[in-house]
Amino acid sequence: MRNKKSWLGTAAMASLVLLAACGKEEGADGTGPSADGQKAPAGAKAAEPVDPNKQVELTVYSMLSGNYEGFMASEGQYIQRKYPNFKFKFIAPGTGTSLKDVVTAKTPIDIIISTPDVQPIIDVGLDSDISDLVQKYNYDLNRFLPVTIDSMKHITGGKLFGLPGRVSSYTLYYNKDLFDKFGVPYLNDKMTWDDIQETARRLTRVDGGVQYYGFAGDIIAMLDMNEKAPQYVDPKTQQATLSNDYWKRVFDRLVPLYSMVPNFAEPTKLTNLTTSRNMFSKEKSVAIVIGVNDAGTRAVSEKWDMNWDISPFPSFKSNPKEGPQPSVRYYLVSATSKFRDEAFAAITQFVSDDVQRELVKEGATPPLQNVGYADLLASGVPELKGKNVKALIPPVYGEMNMKDQYYIAARAELINGFNKVIAGQKDVNTALREAEEAANKKIAELKSK
Repeated sequence: MRNKKSWLGTAAMASLVLLAACGKEEGADGTGPSADGQKAPAGAKAAEPVDPNKQVELTVYSMLSGNYEGFMASEGQYIQRKYPNFKFKFIAPGTGTSLKDVVTAKTPIDIIISTPDVQPIIDVGLDSDISDLVQKYNYDLNRFLPVTIDSMKHITGGKLFGLPGRVSSYTLYYNKDLFDKFGVPYLNDKMTWDDIQETARRLTRVDGGVQYYGFAGDIIAMLDMNEKAPQYVDPKTQQATLSNDYWKRVFDRLVPLYSMVPNFAEPTKLTNLTTSRNMFSKEKSVAIVIGVNDAGTRAVSEKWDMNWDISPFPSFKSNPKEGPQPSVRYYLVSATSKFRDEAFAAITQFVSDDVQRELVKEGATPPLQNVGYADLLASGVPELKGKNVKALIPPVYGEMNMKDQYYIAARAELINGFNKVIAGQKDVNTALREAEEAANKKIAELKSK
């Protein structure tokens, strides 16, 4: 079993200054730049990885849990359209099926579905660079949003373990009924966070004995996804870096959004993902909520019974060209796979133009940089007709960070400190200092395990 933490640790925590750019659509004949970025010869086509009629059984391990039925519905059925004789086994983390368990049992794994945190995969020796397959089949990596490819290479020291298959981010949803009730103009696509704050202030009031809140939403999204990839832990010292000017500026910006009701006794109602969403969609006491950009399709399944719409993730006036970072789901080829070509074929089929177009029509935001996909977004969901669905895709993605166990521990303490500030229990400087001390204690505990 290998352990590559020594070379990965610093790279994994480094800030990645990566902005997604718009590119031209790949030619209808399949030509395009090759893996090294050079233009393929005129008339050249990417080679087929395997015979479409080949029979094989691939074992898929998902770091994101799930089950076989869910995999077949969201991925497997699309792969079988081209490879009807591909069969799948599905394994998810559980009792006796942790990544370490399956490696110890020498269970062969072909495809791994993962977040950008690939360190656990590296720790058990299942990481595999697929650059040879990309070259072998002249596969065009320039189809993807640059941030999704470049970030993985930064994290892994230049290696490519897999391809991005899904990407999500954050956006704003708002209850137009409450805007109408209080005579406040609707949100528009050019609003900054300063504008959102002023609008939310006008919507925060008591009416008919009911407390209405102008803004709520997952504070993790606000801290993690906003503007620039944050650094919670110094990659060299592995010590928390929460009591500094950066986080003070972030708190100074965000605290007013959540503290419009002075000394609010239940701050987590506004900052928690689940409760804030329920307050918006069920209780209808929140006017504007930040949410994952799949909430448009969730609104259909949950039957939101209000007049709602979508507004883009705002920027701050000081950084008008910054956007939210993406959250990417990667599909990796395992180092133990005896069917690397077939696994690669399955992955590239899932991220093919035809499949991705279909998913986009169903409301998924694609990992591809073809700007034409935005015009198709949610076009197959009649309930979203007339909604501002283009706001689900940021005009530009921001930096993308890497979340390891130290990062997550420090972030939890920062959120705890933030909640104390909006509850009126701590001032910003004290909350940040105490959060850093608590985070370092947790990091020390993790290191001792």
